[in-house]
Amino acid sequence: MFDKKESKTKFAHVREVQVKDPILNDQKNHGRNSDSFTIISDVSQLEWFFNGEGAKKKKGSGLLRAVKQTVETKVETQTLYFADTKTKKCGFVQLLYSSVLGGLYKGFQLNFKVFSCVEEEIKCDVWESFKLEDVTTFDALKFVSKNVTFEFEDVEFRDDVFDKFAVLHITVNVADSNNNVKDLALKLDIDLYPGYMINPDGCNYFLDKAVSESKIHQHESTKMIRHVFIPKGQASGKISYKRLDETSGKYVDFDIALKKTPVVYVDAVQGLQPNKAASRWNFCWFQSENHSTLTMEFTTTPEHGSKTMTVWSTSDGGHGLNFIGSSLEKNKVTFTKTKTDKENGWKYPVGIKFPAGYQEDHLRLINRYDVLGELPGVVKSVAQNIAHIKPYIYQYCQESEYKGEKGISIIESTFIS
Repeated sequence: MFDKKESKTKFAHVREVQVKDPILNDQKNHGRNSDSFTIISDVSQLEWFFNGEGAKKKKGSGLLRAVKQTVETKVETQTLYFADTKTKKCGFVQLLYSSVLGGLYKGFQLNFKVFSCVEEEIKCDVWESFKLEDVTTFDALKFVSKNVTFEFEDVEFRDDVFDKFAVLHITVNVADSNNNVKDLALKLDIDLYPGYMINPDGCNYFLDKAVSESKIHQHESTKMIRHVFIPKGQASGKISYKRLDETSGKYVDFDIALKKTPVVYVDAVQGLQPNKAASRWNFCWFQSENHSTLTMEFTTTPEHGSKTMTVWSTSDGGHGLNFIGSSLEKNKVTFTKTKTDKENGWKYPVGIKFPAGYQEDHLRLINRYDVLGELPGVVKSVAQNIAHIKPYIYQYCQESEYKGEKGISIIESTFIS
């Protein structure tokens, strides 16, 4: 008899992690890596993947070579989400590096978002982007421009594997008078505790030719998506913001003091155009006093099989990770209730369920963002017709409950094609 022909794929995904027992509370292993994931507990593991003119060289077997510089499009983001359970203020600070069309365009951008998880008399809802110029330093662990600094500091002495291993220092002093008067100042020190990436190298590769599914980890490509997750951290410092509202003629002005405020840090790398990398994205972070859960999920385009890759983790008490999970086509994020956006036809969630038993039945939409909205009408039309894309991001934030404890959830669902 003939052997059954093995199926092939053009999507070389990261390994699937079987969630069985707590991973870091096991004193026998005490934080060691498994075959399926790597614990991030050394500051060198937080280096920019793309730093300077090249790409970070990956440690491991000879197979794991440096990503070539011929990547047509590459984008890397360092994103810090924060959720203050005391003031109910949430948001993120994101440093974005992009190189488009083989380096024809290169640049850095600072994205900043602040919102509240509850309704307020005076709304604190801000989303700003600033193009960064006069970059003086872009090293593995340090970025410095005229008005922004992102720098990682090593913590040399630790008594326990669960202790913080690095501190991220963020300083921002931006004034933008192009349209409105905008002033943003940040001075934050963020303690980072052990995180993880899924093996072999945190990368999902998009292949030009199909390969046997049993051999996907023998292949890599310049087209890839990579994630490093630090689910536990604490931020201390101050955020100040001021903007002139042209409609009312009044200033939107606030200060936010963070003191050991829970944070999540994610380093994300994308080595191909967004519309070719994924058709859907889902993200969730829930944080309470003693529990947290983090999920990142994307679905590939039909060219690469419309496969859904889901990665998640939980942390209970202290600063240690409890569970890590990842799966292909299993444990998917599901929309328990949806609503149709009449403008674009997307059925966006109003109820949603994530792995690790977290569910939110009453999503509170705080922002609906048309990614192409700021482009000129002709350019937008061409982009939609040629690429068949209409990217929209739906962002949610609300007070939620997980494992019997009240906290805050930040959720994003992105539709591309």
